Amino acid sequence: MAKKLLAKAGLISLPPALLRQGPEDGSTGTPSAAIALGAGELEQTKAKTAPGSMLQFMTAQSAAVKEAELLRERLAGFDGALPARRLDPRVVGVSAWANRHEDNYQDEDFAALKLDIAAAGGNVQAIKVRPVTQSAPGVGPSNPGGHGAAGQSPLYEIIFGHRRHRACLDLGLPVLALVEDLPEQQLFVEMERENRARKDLSAWEQGMMYARALDQGLYPSNRQLAAAIGRDLGDVGKALSLARLPLAVVQAFRSPLDLQYRWAKPLGDAQQRDPDGLVRRARALHPQAAQRTPRQIFEALVEAGGTAAAGKGRMLQAPAELTVRQGTRTAAVLAVDAHGRTVVRFNAPLDETKRQALAALLAQFLAG
Repeated sequence: MAKKLLAKAGLISLPPALLRQGPEDGSTGTPSAAIALGAGELEQTKAKTAPGSMLQFMTAQSAAVKEAELLRERLAGFDGALPARRLDPRVVGVSAWANRHEDNYQDEDFAALKLDIAAAGGNVQAIKVRPVTQSAPGVGPSNPGGHGAAGQSPLYEIIFGHRRHRACLDLGLPVLALVEDLPEQQLFVEMERENRARKDLSAWEQGMMYARALDQGLYPSNRQLAAAIGRDLGDVGKALSLARLPLAVVQAFRSPLDLQYRWAKPLGDAQQRDPDGLVRRARALHPQAAQRTPRQIFEALVEAGGTAAAGKGRMLQAPAELTVRQGTRTAAVLAVDAHGRTVVRFNAPLDETKRQALAALLAQFLAG
């Protein structure tokens, strides 16, 4: 029996790569059976017997299995990730929920963003888009002309990243984008949350976004909208109140971005009390919007009857500010608000002792 097994073993033909190697201890002689062959060595070496062919096949299979397992582990690291791709910004448009006013693309922050993107050769932080579908409620223009590349309708609409997209569009650079097909409500939520994490929208922009969502039936109520985006119901209500103001009132300011949350209730009350008077005052203020601060515009609008001059279509000029200096620096400024009240602004905080001393001086001044 032993002689037969020895004879069969002698039929096994090992590849030359194994015959050239000695045992693991470095001595010469019969190679160790534990030495493995690479797949390339096996392809170059043809077995001369059936057992040799089997050994060759099993070794190759083992290498293939290990490689497949390694690739599987690497792929698992990308599970759930969205691939980023570079798109022509002209084929990317804004969605029906777009919330950036044009003034957002004229300020210093946007100019700085464009410089950064130009220096990097494109946006490093990807925007997010979704493919345009027939079910979408409407896609806005990707540029002032309202067309995509070569006059075609946009192929994608922005979920978030409007300012980065506009910068790439202005610079003629491809825009790095993540592409994901999202339903309307999820698009709305992601857009709103991303804006809060970056450059906050103004109160009026937020209100316009919320108003569109409610008017188009995306959410049935203020409460459900607030719950979906994780915002306070009161803040949502204030933003909506600003968005529902008459156009003339919004245009009384240099920019709609000047409107503030804390002005929502006074302006809303003024509109309920005397809507015609509010619009009349707003139209009278509009030509002087550039010369007045947003606060002065607001105070003139919420006056119960407005100034007499405003009712006649003109505004009284506020007295010039008075400057109080200490040496070469400005210590305080005396100004007059829209109601004729004198306001003192100190350029440095006052401690409690100085505040009490100032109060005593004012009491003495008023008594005299």
